[in-house]
Amino acid sequence: MRWEFFMIPTVALSGMPAIAGAYYLTLGQAQNLLFPGATFTKDFHTLTDSQINQIVSEVDVKVWNRKLRIWQVSTGGWFIIDQVKGKDDWVSYALGLDETGAVTGIEILECWEQYNQIRLPEWRAQFMGARHGEFIGTRYGRMQEGSEIQTITGTTLSSVHITEGITRLLATFAVIIAPRVP
Repeated sequence: MRWEFFMIPTVALSGMPAIAGAYYLTLGQAQNLLFPGATFTKDFHTLTDSQINQIVSEVDVKVWNRKLRIWQVSTGGWFIIDQVKGKDDWVSYALGLDETGAVTGIEILECWEQYNQIRLPEWRAQFMGARHGEFIGTRYGRMQEGSEIQTITGTTLSSVHITEGITRLLATFAVIIAPRVP
């Protein structure tokens, strides 16, 4: 996992070649796009074996990382940074959720330029309003029958894995965050 890149100043990244992928947004830029003018309070967690098992039993997707990078948003809602496996490397993305756990937006932070069609606003818009228990995403690493999410030819693995990541994060919200919110 390459969570460390978020700690590197943007100036340092600007001179780096895009060997492992292209950097599109910094953490702060993604936060501002998804929640303009808000402030963010870290609410990081490390998943227990029990929580991982509960998430997997809910949605049958792989939990790649025990560490959750979540921020509570001052204007309401949640901001989450996640990574999924693309075709050749990891794809880093940000997910915005409202107070009830519905998707309010997705931003791609880093991915191989060759597979960056997942950055298209029309494709990301398919997830708007999705929430755990209502969203038909992926199961066992494949799009579920009845899913309204369209894969992108030439970027099939990245689009399926982003869908899988969002499916997992919606279940994570239901298991970890929702029970704590009054």
